[in-house]
Amino acid sequence: MKSNSKMKNLLAAVLLLSLGVLVSCGQKEMSRFPDYTKLQDNLYIKYFTQNQEGREVQQGDVVTLNMKYTTEDDSVLFESGAGQPPIQVPADTAKYPGDFMGVFIGMHKGDSASVLVNADTFFIKTAGMPQSPNFIDSGSVLKFTIAVLEVQSMEEMQAVKAKEAEAKQADEMAQLSQYIQENNITVEPTSTGMYYISRNKGAGKQAEAGKKVKVNYSGRLINGQYFDTSIEEVAKAQGLYDERRTYQPLEFTLGQGQVIPGWDEGIAKMKEGEKATLIIPSKLAYGANPRPGGVIQPFNTLIFEVELIEVMD
Repeated sequence: MKSNSKMKNLLAAVLLLSLGVLVSCGQKEMSRFPDYTKLQDNLYIKYFTQNQEGREVQQGDVVTLNMKYTTEDDSVLFESGAGQPPIQVPADTAKYPGDFMGVFIGMHKGDSASVLVNADTFFIKTAGMPQSPNFIDSGSVLKFTIAVLEVQSMEEMQAVKAKEAEAKQADEMAQLSQYIQENNITVEPTSTGMYYISRNKGAGKQAEAGKKVKVNYSGRLINGQYFDTSIEEVAKAQGLYDERRTYQPLEFTLGQGQVIPGWDEGIAKMKEGEKATLIIPSKLAYGANPRPGGVIQPFNTLIFEVELIEVMD
């Protein structure tokens, strides 16, 4: 019986010691961020503005916000609202302690706050990276500054997006019509809406779907701004030259979706040696989703000067 009593006393001592460690760790953690409220382990918030009259974020809503996040020593890793559009995130419950994506439920439209997140938790669990970047100190926090601009249900957001897309497409078509008129283009568009203008007929093999082709090209927007070319001289003339790049004809298999639909359609009309202008509306190019950060914007008509160099057997 004495040995059992000693064992119970030992277990009690270990338990008390563990609780003491947890309490001291929690107090130490809180002392680093005295102005913040702890939401859960590894997640803290400090409000700058609370708009209780604004629409409250519910699970499944889409939150539009400006966001900046930095390292603990304030090195900026990302910032929207500084020449970048606001971002949209789905509101959901936290899936694990310190889940940043769970912070939005309960916030309101018009709220702004600073959120502290354990860096390792964010990069490994939220971002799905195998480990935190080398420049991030283990155990440090990321500082998120967020401002809630809009709160919508998924259905409301999709309806707004559809309306915006419709307006942008109408604007694109108006600009394209004006361009066609001002440049005295008399060819009719194809059934898909692109304009194919042959500059000189080729005498070589006809391009066909399934065959590899080599094409020289220069691409520009309808306002004349160049965004890409395979020709070194054009790149230098248009301020696009990159000494790391090898300028040469683009090689691809026609009709396999390796290029934008407007190219698959336009190049298929050509013979070796032919030069042509392809005026390609966005629905046959990148539509609403061009590559982020590039010159091409959503619903941009693209104009390509192309030359079919070779049709390979």
